[in-house]
Amino acid sequence: MKILKIGGSVITNKDKYRSVNREAIVNIAKVLGDFPEPLILVHGAGSFGHNKSLEFGLDMPGKVRGKEIEISTVINDVLSLNSIISDALAAEGFRGVSLPTHAIYGNNGPDLDIIEEMLRNTFSPIMYGDIIIQNGNYRIISGDEIILDMARKFRPEEIIFATDVDGLYSSDPKEYSNAKFYRDVKASELNIKDKGKDATGSMTGKVEKIKLMLPFTRKVMIVNGMFPERLRKALNDEDTIGTVVH
Repeated sequence: MKILKIGGSVITNKDKYRSVNREAIVNIAKVLGDFPEPLILVHGAGSFGHNKSLEFGLDMPGKVRGKEIEISTVINDVLSLNSIISDALAAEGFRGVSLPTHAIYGNNGPDLDIIEEMLRNTFSPIMYGDIIIQNGNYRIISGDEIILDMARKFRPEEIIFATDVDGLYSSDPKEYSNAKFYRDVKASELNIKDKGKDATGSMTGKVEKIKLMLPFTRKVMIVNGMFPERLRKALNDEDTIGTVVH
């Protein structure tokens, strides 16, 4: 079994509130529609989550009281994005079942039984970055955190991240032309310098999460989700452009 994370930067236009990259969504749906095995799919929130979370100051955990409207706005926004993605996947024959993250994460963590039941019946659970409510408090839960929880439980063969860059670099390749590309690397060798900031952190934070995932999987791979053929090859264990982290 594999876990796939589709980044919000791939499926949305992150600078424009509630703006989707429909072409990328459809292309990814076609790839997944052909994939014969169930997997756990997690997608980012992109412009449906980060923009308003930052505007409302929800990027830091806090008390629900007084923030109810803002919290519900973001929860409903990311649910809308999930519906768009789920519809595209269903149109291509992907047997996915959306499990809204805010509904399956209780005070004691995720309801793993329902996820296990979906997989047992050959469905692919679909989750996403969201806001969760626990004991009167709210906090954002990133797709990367969800994946870490799933990895601990299900010990996937591989975890694949589809992002908007070719893989891991020593710094942001969009800003620094001399950024070093990592093709095959040990986690202990990674030294990422990243000033990016969104509601769930930066690439540096992602790398730290990846290091925590590695004890529970054979490998982690990062590919450019804007190139669906690369994603297809990654899912089928074929050589492609990307970063493999051991």
